[in-house]
Order: sequence, then structure tokens, then C-alpha cells
Amino acid sequence: MVGKNMFRRTLLAFFIVTVAFSLAVPSMAFAQDYPRKPITAIVAFNPGGGTDVAARVILKFAEKYIGGQFVVENKPGAGGAVGFTAIAMAPKDGYTIGMINPPTVLLKPIQEGNLVKYSLSDFEPIANFVSDPGALVVPPDSPFKTMMDVVEAAKAKPNTIRMGYGGPGTSEALTLRNFENAFGIKVRKVPFEGTGPQLTALMGKNIDVMFTNASEIVSQYKAKTVRVIAVGAPKRIPMMPDVLTYKESGFDTIQLAMRGLAAPKGIDPKHLQILSDAMAKVFNDPDFQKRADELSLPLDYMGPAEYKKLLQELDAFYRAEYAKNPW
Repeated sequence: MVGKNMFRRTLLAFFIVTVAFSLAVPSMAFAQDYPRKPITAIVAFNPGGGTDVAARVILKFAEKYIGGQFVVENKPGAGGAVGFTAIAMAPKDGYTIGMINPPTVLLKPIQEGNLVKYSLSDFEPIANFVSDPGALVVPPDSPFKTMMDVVEAAKAKPNTIRMGYGGPGTSEALTLRNFENAFGIKVRKVPFEGTGPQLTALMGKNIDVMFTNASEIVSQYKAKTVRVIAVGAPKRIPMMPDVLTYKESGFDTIQLAMRGLAAPKGIDPKHLQILSDAMAKVFNDPDFQKRADELSLPLDYMGPAEYKKLLQELDAFYRAEYAKNPW
């Protein structure tokens, strides 16, 4: 009898401890529920470019905070539209997210209409990580020392200065349109799919000048294999402290290419919260910030609510600008 009572007391104690533990850690049970398999992260540009580099370092750090694995999948094409569409149209189960690049991701539907199969409303923003200023770049032996040198040459010989840029619907395309309009000039536009091919063309003297993103040519700038003659930031940037801004050069505009993460609209809010919480922890990780500095990533973090609000404001602004003067 004593043995039976002791067994019952032991069993009851085990039951009480088990119930108490399960009530104390409800979040753990959910955390183990997602993710249960690798999360695919789509990058709409080629491997090795600025977006790809940013994605890989962000997601590598995110793995330890989300308790799962990310697999980067590059889907370049149509100036980013192929990859952006793939993100927007992906299953809503939380296992496909991707990098979006304002303003390019916004400009594509505005400029190309029904040819693009997504709109801003098809995305659920997770976080922005990078705001990368534009840069006007020439070969190191170029006769162009300033932005005004390019302007004067274009005035003297319209449609002869070969200008590389990221193609229609990119931040470079909008900047180039504004550049021509601001000074009443015309250049010969040469579109490229990514900075790598542009650099090859610049080095080979197949183009004379190019608009690109500062972080994507910082190593060439430091090695003096290119000359950066202006940057599109509101003020001079630490990675290129001797380079004038566009405004200082006489061109009153700002060119920023943002890089952030988004999921397809319709993702489970709990999954979105887990993803956004992980990304906030990544940004605040000292080792991540050190690595980002080594890669010259101009960090500019925004959480989902702030990021979504900014995207909506930018979308309205670009739609109004396009209605006034299509590019």
C-alpha cells in the first residue's frame, strides 16, 4: 500500500511540474513551430552585387536569432522585376521572402504598368537595412574631374557622352532623367543589368561615365581604379569623405537606393513578427555592425511599420512625379 501511494505521489508531482513548465514557456512551443525548414530569400539581382552581398551577410546573422536557415536564391532580370514578382507571388507560408530595392521596386509598376505583375500592395515589409547613395563615376584617367565637366561636354556635343546606368525603372534612371532636365542636356544612355557589367564597360572605355551606388564601387574607389566625382547623399559620406555631393556639385537632388526585406502579402502575422524581431536583433548585433562596416554597407534600419509608411509615401511621390513628367 505504501508503495502504491508513493508511486501516485511521484506521478502527481511529475504531472504538476510538466503542466507548470508548459504554461511557463508558451512562446517556446511556437518558436519551435516556425521555421521548421529553410526559408528561401530571393535576390532580384546577380550574385556579387550590392543587394546580394547585403542579403547574405544580414541573413547569415539572422539564422542564430530565428533558429533556422536561410537560402539565398538569385533571380535577376528586367531590372529587378523578375525577382520582385517572384517575391510578391510566392506562397504566403513564411518560407519565401526577399530583398526589395526602393525606389526600383516602386518605379517598375509605375513606369511599365500592366507589364509588371506586382504592386506595392503585394508586399509585407519586414525591415530596411541599407540606404545607399548614388555615385557618378569615371575612369581614373578621364578628362572629367567634376560633374560640371560632364555637363559642359554634353552641352558641347549632345548625345555623345556614353552614360552607363542601371536600366529603366531604377533609381539611376530617375536620376539620369533629372540630370538631363536640370541642365538641358542629352547623353547617350547605355543600360546595364547590375554594377559589375557597368564597371567592366567603364574600364574598357566602352562608356565614359556611369551612375551607380556608392557601396558597390567603394573598393575600386579605394584602389583608385575609378574616380568618383560626386555622390547622391544629403551630405558627404564617410566611405568617400573627399567626394562632393551632387548638391555641392550644382545638381540639387538626392539619389538613394534602399535595400530591405519583405514577404508576400498575406503572410501569417506571427511569422512576420518572428522575422522582424530577428532582423532587429541582427541590426543591434555588434558583430553584424562591424561586418557591415568592413563591407561598406551604409546601414539605415527601419522596422516594419516605419518601413511600410515610407514605402507608401515614396510610392505616392513617384506616381505624382510620373504623372507630371514621365521618364
